[in-house]
Amino acid sequence: MFRGNQVANAAERGAVGAVLFKDLNYPEKTFRFPESELAPISSGQRGSIYVGDGDGDSEGWPSVPDSPLKKEGALRQSVIICQPITGEDAAVLLRALPKMSSVPAVWSVGVLPGELAPIGGTEDGPQLEVSVSNSVRRVNITNVIGTISGSVEPDRWVILGNHRDAWTYGAIDPNSGTAAMLEVGRSLGKFLEKGWRPRRTIKLASWDAEEWGLIGSIEWVEEYRHLLSSRAVIYVNTDIAEGGKCTEVVATGSPLYEGLARKVLNEINGLNTTEPLPLSGSGSDMYEFYCYAGVSVLDIGCNSACDVYHSMHDTQHLLELVDNNYKNLAKVASALAQVVVSVSESVLIPGDIEHYTDRIADWWLQQRPGLINVMKRIGEKETALTPLDVAIRELSNAGKQFMKNMYTPLVAVGEEEGMNEVRRVNDALLLFDRAFILPGSDPLFWTPSYYSRHLLVSPSAEDLYSGNGFPSLQWLISKSELSKDEVLYQLELVRWALKASTDVLLD
Repeated sequence: MFRGNQVANAAERGAVGAVLFKDLNYPEKTFRFPESELAPISSGQRGSIYVGDGDGDSEGWPSVPDSPLKKEGALRQSVIICQPITGEDAAVLLRALPKMSSVPAVWSVGVLPGELAPIGGTEDGPQLEVSVSNSVRRVNITNVIGTISGSVEPDRWVILGNHRDAWTYGAIDPNSGTAAMLEVGRSLGKFLEKGWRPRRTIKLASWDAEEWGLIGSIEWVEEYRHLLSSRAVIYVNTDIAEGGKCTEVVATGSPLYEGLARKVLNEINGLNTTEPLPLSGSGSDMYEFYCYAGVSVLDIGCNSACDVYHSMHDTQHLLELVDNNYKNLAKVASALAQVVVSVSESVLIPGDIEHYTDRIADWWLQQRPGLINVMKRIGEKETALTPLDVAIRELSNAGKQFMKNMYTPLVAVGEEEGMNEVRRVNDALLLFDRAFILPGSDPLFWTPSYYSRHLLVSPSAEDLYSGNGFPSLQWLISKSELSKDEVLYQLELVRWALKASTDVLLD
């Protein structure tokens, strides 16, 4: 769970402060950093607890100098103080708390090996004074954007991005991803020297202030949102390219590009997996492209977690412990390059609408039983869900017809012969995710973030790191007290988005 959600949950339940530590769930005598990649008990994790995104003083508008739209002082902060500490210090505090005679195994605390887990304090129990020395001040940040103009469709953008700011030394987060992206840029430069140019424009982006709430990339998206809405074909993100002895290169993102991602990753990993592509959450810079601007995304990295993530031990020594010959970084760079070149060079954008609409139908079937219970709670019959059943069915049929009658016939047609038809099909692929973006700036009940405006996929309100299908419907199912008008309004929003996406395919 995102640390910001942990602190927010504590505040909602009456806490006046929070102390966070990294638990260490492995045997006490295990070799730890610097002998291995595992965190020592003296390690502490830094990180933002900002449950929000971008510059809070300019929500919805780019945070540029002298903007008359800035709301000075509106910056959202945690409502309670919070201090990260080491596992070593946490053990001292935990030993001072009352214990249970027996606890479930999942309640065990790794920093207290062999000891009973604490259950909390009492009014006359131990007291802890927490003092923090944070400061709130405004500083300038800088994004760096490199552009290779397309030779045929310069008005269509393929964007590859990574953030470069770090909490400490940042060898893993983000510099392993930075190295992979720079290698892609170096390789593209070699081809440029030989006279090659991509069909579509390629942009390489180095984002600033990601760790503070995705600020650099969000402000750029806000500044260029109107151009992105008509030009961006895909945003490809990489953050941590090697977390700790990676065994596979993995991806999350839009189901539109699941087929492309699976083809590339299976080849690199030597596998033949058919597992669905997980949805992206808000843990890195792909979030606002997908959930705010409606740009289809892929986030590519490794399948291992960094045990000393956001700590003083995130050094080059650590990176060489887990990837001595930088082979895994090379694999991630290869995956990034293959995806970027494929999307920028293919006459037909390599997206699969039918697969996407099938995933949408599956998500609906998963949510429908819970929604039937919601209908009972508000005194409505199951037939209130019929308009959404119809919309899902029509979208599914449109996806199949689009691939059969429009996309597939163009695969074998020459570009000159089918130029207008190719553009029309590619435009539909480009606009499909845009159709799910809720217009306007009305607050959304089911998300704490202004930028979660994708009615089909958005991060969980309980854990901003994870993505969900039909987030507003999941929110309805999870709430015990809802008005009839509120429920029917949310259902109508989803029905409207499904119809809009169907129109994109049929127009």
